[in-house]
Amino acid sequence: MTLKIKVLTAITVIFITFTGCSKDSIESSYQYEVSGSAGNYSITCEGAPSGTAQYSNVGSGWTYKWTQTGTRWLYMSAQNNTASGSVTVKIIRDGKVLAQQTSSGAYVIATVDGTY
Repeated sequence: MTLKIKVLTAITVIFITFTGCSKDSIESSYQYEVSGSAGNYSITCEGAPSGTAQYSNVGSGWTYKWTQTGTRWLYMSAQNNTASGSVTVKIIRDGKVLAQQTSSGAYVIATVDGTY
């Protein structure tokens, strides 16, 4: 009887592994984030559920959050709209930073992209 239970358990584990728990079927929480010392940024982002979007005159700490299943190409850039300071952009999935870039100086742009 115990051998039968072990075999059924092994078959169940194999079935779940190959059918119901694929990477493409897991929903994840994503976030674009902009921060820095300049305090005034223009942002372009792509790949979130709303498609391409642009935002003007946003401050440090700006975020955009969404959930998605599977992977897709994501892109975000932010430009410092002032004569000095820095800008940092991040793509975050489930609390983990996937991509990050910082640029410093007058009117600089920081960009991140990739398939996540």
